[in-house]
Amino acid sequence: MFSLTNVTHPTVDTRRPLLLLQAESGERFLFGQICEGTQRTFPETRMRLSKLENVFLTGQLSWEAVGGLPGMILTLSDQGVKKMNLYYGSDILNYMVATWRYFIFRFGMRLTINTLRTGECFENKALRVSSIVVNHPDHEPITQTLPQQLVQNLRRIVGKMFPQKDPMSNSDPAKDPQINVNMPKNVRMPQTATSYEIFFKPIRGRFKVEEAIKLGVPKGPMFAKLTQGLAVKLADGSEVLPEQVLEKTREFARVLILDIPSDEFLTSSLSKLKDVDKQTLGAVYYFLGEQVSINERLVKVMELLQGPHTQHFVSHPRVCPNNIVFQSAALTTLKLKSALPQHYILPDSNRVFSSEFYGCFNKELPRGTSVSQEQEEPLVTSLRSENVHVMLQQNSISIEPYTAGEEHIKVKISENFQQMKSWEKLFVDHIADLAIPGATAESVSGYQANGDVIGGRTASDKVEVMTLGTGSALPSKYRNVIGMLLRIPYVKNGAVYSRNVLMDAGENTLGSILRYIPRPELPQLFKDLKLVYLSHLHADHHLGIMSLLEQWYAYNENDDEANLYLIVPWQFNFFVKEWCSLMDPGILSKVTFISCEHLIEGNYVRKEIKPLPLDECRDEASQHKKRRLELDDTSSFRNLDSIKQLYRDLNIKMIQTCRAKHCDWAYSCSFTFYMNSDSSRSFKVSYSGDTRPNIDKFSSVVGLDSDLLIHEATLDNDLMEDAIKKRHCTINEAIKVSNAMRARKLILTHFSQRYPKLPQIDKSLEIKAQEFCFAFDGMLVNYDNIGEQFPKLKYLKKAFMEEKNSFENDTSI
Repeated sequence: MFSLTNVTHPTVDTRRPLLLLQAESGERFLFGQICEGTQRTFPETRMRLSKLENVFLTGQLSWEAVGGLPGMILTLSDQGVKKMNLYYGSDILNYMVATWRYFIFRFGMRLTINTLRTGECFENKALRVSSIVVNHPDHEPITQTLPQQLVQNLRRIVGKMFPQKDPMSNSDPAKDPQINVNMPKNVRMPQTATSYEIFFKPIRGRFKVEEAIKLGVPKGPMFAKLTQGLAVKLADGSEVLPEQVLEKTREFARVLILDIPSDEFLTSSLSKLKDVDKQTLGAVYYFLGEQVSINERLVKVMELLQGPHTQHFVSHPRVCPNNIVFQSAALTTLKLKSALPQHYILPDSNRVFSSEFYGCFNKELPRGTSVSQEQEEPLVTSLRSENVHVMLQQNSISIEPYTAGEEHIKVKISENFQQMKSWEKLFVDHIADLAIPGATAESVSGYQANGDVIGGRTASDKVEVMTLGTGSALPSKYRNVIGMLLRIPYVKNGAVYSRNVLMDAGENTLGSILRYIPRPELPQLFKDLKLVYLSHLHADHHLGIMSLLEQWYAYNENDDEANLYLIVPWQFNFFVKEWCSLMDPGILSKVTFISCEHLIEGNYVRKEIKPLPLDECRDEASQHKKRRLELDDTSSFRNLDSIKQLYRDLNIKMIQTCRAKHCDWAYSCSFTFYMNSDSSRSFKVSYSGDTRPNIDKFSSVVGLDSDLLIHEATLDNDLMEDAIKKRHCTINEAIKVSNAMRARKLILTHFSQRYPKLPQIDKSLEIKAQEFCFAFDGMLVNYDNIGEQFPKLKYLKKAFMEEKNSFENDTSI
């Protein structure tokens, strides 16, 4: 038996569909797209990724389609997975993975990228997967492939990113001449879409021992031959055929996974699908992009694939509900909001659904939703509505064996999708008994913080901080990885303008923004986004930046004045330029890069390492001597023109960085903003990034007298050895930095936790800052109100006892 479980369907948490196929042996396969947020769904739903070695990517690739893949690969490697095979219908996947070379590096995992062109197959003992590659009708197939020499060089780079022999701990990829190379600039994303047909191997019929003995077959080698389907000749010259002693072979229905990014691909798919055998087609999954119209043409494709017992599963942003995927984190937010109603926004799950689809297939709309109608006449179909299903997370099918000619194909549907309870019901079940003063189901569920939040139409003259993610290392059920959005106001002629700044943006930071910020306020939020700062190259701090860039560009593409500043380690500049050149070079015309090193405090600017030409990339065996590293002498000259323009555009007084005590090319920073046009008021915010305590530079020089310090407090005070080993801070060490800095207010973040709890405060040093708070995901705090959390800590401690007990009693962890 085989099962297929829906890992994700399109929501703002997980924007692409994904299937988990599991064989009876326990072997697992993924089919679909690995969007940001994917790996976080597994602990949330308790699905396991053990015995996963093969990932089949579908559709047309983009960052939205694979943004969760690098983080998932790192996590699986850390969990002991030794082999990972990626499959796609184009060589372009080699290029895409190679662009990650400066921040994806794992010893001991063998990552292999395989190209399956149309009709080519993956096959093992259990199944066969056949690739279906569809070309965009306006693009010639000849332009969709990469030169083989380039593919070989790219595969060498990927091999170096995943070495089998440990080169050395704390290796800097920029120092490896096999990785620090210039990539070609003329590579473009092929206009193709990949789908798959899955054939499950039949099960040999049971061997009838008694029947064989009755026919005179001696036990031993002849038994083995008969079980292998071979005839045997007995001593008396008679012949025994396999069908005489074997029960009938049992077969499985086939599955088609059809990924269609747009209407153009829908038209092209028809010719590829017309010869599909529908008699044994058990299930068809339609992964439909947002640009696919729900109209007669789509219905005709579905009807074309209708067999006697075929089940259809449809994934589309206007068909699938925008349900809250990370329900554990949402409940945490509700608890926090009960104690601090002005500091939290309940995640939004609204979506506009297709009237055509739900009317055509007689489906019940989710509660409290809106519909849109794109055509006057209703759709009609010959498909039975009970055979058409909305793809929903955790729903699954079982493909069971059947005897051809005697039984129908067997596909069993299991409905395990869990819609989150209403906020009122959750309050009654989890919070009411806590007796938090002033908290009622109606007041908590009906009140949203601050009316217009960051990005709102009415700008506040107060600094606001929204902690979008507050965890470390990898996403968990209750905390996403690090990401902060700051709104710094600027007053001119009585009007208030907003400057939005992102400080680090781990995977799925955009998902958090789309959940917490009301849809009408998103355009203004991205119009006001002026600056993205990245502290260092560890993946948990930046895998969300690319999707944010693309979203920013979507709102600012037609604004000639729009410009986004990226202050990043120099290697990240390479990644962004390579990826944008591949997907949409127009983004680069509106982005200004400034190296963190060019803002370093003091006179010494460290030189970048000059990359080699890609064609000099060779296997170690062919190298007679190792290339010496060459430094880029020009890189030590600060980019003063861009820095001065940044100061003018954002009304900044000063930005300084200092080297963090964490990894190579890691930084802490301090930003001083003018708050009004006459420069009489300023605001200084400092951010530690990941670091050991840095009193000499960060506290005493760069961040001295900060109005606000945001500092990592990864580990509890009793985990000092871990903090030293992993080059992070304990809570007390972060407080010590704050006290030495004379910071007026303090936010502690970047916690290493597997369930929500309050960090240790009973063993903490005295905090000399005027106010402080512990960051939680989704916290929106006005600078003046940072201290409001402290009196409520006793209620939060009680509120989190439920998760603590659940964690301690969970034997599956």
